[in-house]
Amino acid sequence: MKTDEILKLQAYLDNEVSSGEARRIATWLAGDSEARQIFQELKGIKSAMADNELLVKLPESREFYWSKIQRGIESAPTPAPRPEATRWWSRIGVPFAAAIAAVAVLMSVTSFDLPGLRLQTAVHEIDASEPDDGSITFHSQSEGMTVVWIPSGQ
Repeated sequence: MKTDEILKLQAYLDNEVSSGEARRIATWLAGDSEARQIFQELKGIKSAMADNELLVKLPESREFYWSKIQRGIESAPTPAPRPEATRWWSRIGVPFAAAIAAVAVLMSVTSFDLPGLRLQTAVHEIDASEPDDGSITFHSQSEGMTVVWIPSGQ
């Protein structure tokens, strides 16, 4: 049975379907033994869960319990508003300072020639000297490797 059909049975069991849909599912259950079996299993699971659910009793009434929570929320201190100067600095000044710092770092790294940080330019060659055989040779000096590609079927 498909998942959406099982979900329909669960919704029917929980009274979460319209009256027309409930009639269609009842007719379906009357004619399909597999659906009836799954429906009975779902009923058993629901019953077992309801019978074994732990009930918690509050020492006070529901209204008093929630009014205590509401009073706690209302009495919580509200943060003081920040001065305008701080808001301006955090909105504009911090990103501007970060951009200037990034540019300064980039300029300092590219302007100095450190012996250990030399960038090497890679030299690569692609050779297709014989156009009729279809093979291609790739050579990279920086990687010290050569790759020859020969197409299959030749």
